[in-house]
This record gives sequence, structure tokens and C-alpha cells, in this order.
Amino acid sequence: MPNTFDWSSFYITLCQQGPELLLGIDDEVRELIAMLAATTDTFWSEGMQEQMAIASEESLRAGVLAALDVWRENILAALDSDFGIPLDRGAVRIDNDSPILSALLAAAQGDGDA
Repeated sequence: MPNTFDWSSFYITLCQQGPELLLGIDDEVRELIAMLAATTDTFWSEGMQEQMAIASEESLRAGVLAALDVWRENILAALDSDFGIPLDRGAVRIDNDSPILSALLAAAQGDGDA
């Protein structure tokens, strides 16, 4: 049976804390990402929720990581096309050891503080 998740709580928490998960970016780019994440849906896509649902059949953690991977790709694409900030796709990654990942899992379970 697939895991169910609280997408709204997950996405709100992602927008608030997600920029801190990104490795391989400088502080100015992180600030831009944080501002855009907090005020727009620039980094959202249907693929995020879809990939989370598919991967959550394995585990909720797998679902969260799948959504984060799509979110990271969305950030890279938006920064390049909308702001002319090309970043190295191989260098920009998600910090899977960050305590923020636990907050995102809790939010996805509906236990978050979002």
C-alpha cells in the first residue's frame, strides 16, 4: 500500500527551509532562491508531487528525496532561464544529512510545524 503524505505541509516547509538544503551554491544565490521560494511558485512543478507519490510507494523518505530532486532541477532551470544564472548541475545537490530533511519528512507526515 502506498504511503500517503501531506503535500501542502511538505511544500510550505520546503519553501521556508529548503534553500538551506542546497549545497554547491553561494550565499547570494541562496538568498535569491529563499526569496523566490517564499514569495512565488517559481520552483514548483506538477512533477514534484507526482514523483513524490511514485517514490512514496517505496517509503516516504524516498518520496521526499524524489520531490527534492525535481525541486533542485526546477531551481537550476529557473535560475538559468529567468535570471541568467547558470549553475553546475553536478555541483548543486541536496544535503541528505541535514536536519531539515527530518523537518520535511515530519511535514509530509502531517506532523510539521508549517
